[in-house]
Amino acid sequence: MKIREFTIAESKIKWIDIENPNQNDLAEFCQTHELSQASIQDCLEPDHLPKYEELLPLNFIITRAIHLENEQSHTIQEMSTKVAIFMNNDIIITIHRLQHSFLEDIIHKYVNQNKINSTHDLATKIIKGVLQTYEKYQNKLAAEIDAIEDLIFLKKTKQSFTESLYFLKRQSTIGKKQLLLTREVLNGMHGHHKLSHELRDVIDLHGKLEMFYDQLIDDVSNLLTIYLSVASQKTNDVMKVLTVFSVFFMPLTFIVGIYGMNFQFMPELSQKYGYVGVWIAMITVSIVVGIWFKRKNWL
Repeated sequence: MKIREFTIAESKIKWIDIENPNQNDLAEFCQTHELSQASIQDCLEPDHLPKYEELLPLNFIITRAIHLENEQSHTIQEMSTKVAIFMNNDIIITIHRLQHSFLEDIIHKYVNQNKINSTHDLATKIIKGVLQTYEKYQNKLAAEIDAIEDLIFLKKTKQSFTESLYFLKRQSTIGKKQLLLTREVLNGMHGHHKLSHELRDVIDLHGKLEMFYDQLIDDVSNLLTIYLSVASQKTNDVMKVLTVFSVFFMPLTFIVGIYGMNFQFMPELSQKYGYVGVWIAMITVSIVVGIWFKRKNWL
């Protein structure tokens, strides 16, 4: 477990940042700082969803930042990681499993420069950093969708995109669900504190991200439908070719089948030009079938 403590000199705000704790570490820390045992259990639960709780002596917030384990991640736990926040007017405690670049940016840009006015201001900046991970991931998803769309429509490729489109749709949907739950966090922040300029910006960013993820879900759903239609059209084209060949050979097979029967009295077998006549009949039938297909615009 890694613990860092920061004190903003002018405002006397204390920030305790805990990285990668275990259950025993948090149990001891909980007793020292009078934290709710239930809240600590929520911190340790790997797939706990975002929420805001007004508790004593510290309010409790859970947010989830996007952090993909791999390109095929499709669960909340695989796609994101928790950042838990305990806060009141004098102290703020953050608990998270992984190191986050947005927390380091806050430390360098604001904490070290004494630009934090309150714990609410610091919590707002942390939530903004969390939402910015969704913004970066939204740009990545949009680029992947555009790339697949180009491959489907502009390049002749036999690559299957069904699995890729499934993961894109799943990841977009999970991102949108977590944004919907993060709205509860923002409503809690707004309901218990004055609407500052920074919080207004965060709320605007959240609304924009919800719209973007809605668009991602629509785009990937439409692209999946189009891809399945294109794949079905290719299958139909193959079946059309096979059908044309089968129709050509059906009458020929019928003729050959008749003269392949071993009956003794078949008049054509004793005729001098019987073999040539059968060939002429088969060629004539093939020409007639070809003309018929041509007139039907099937060739």
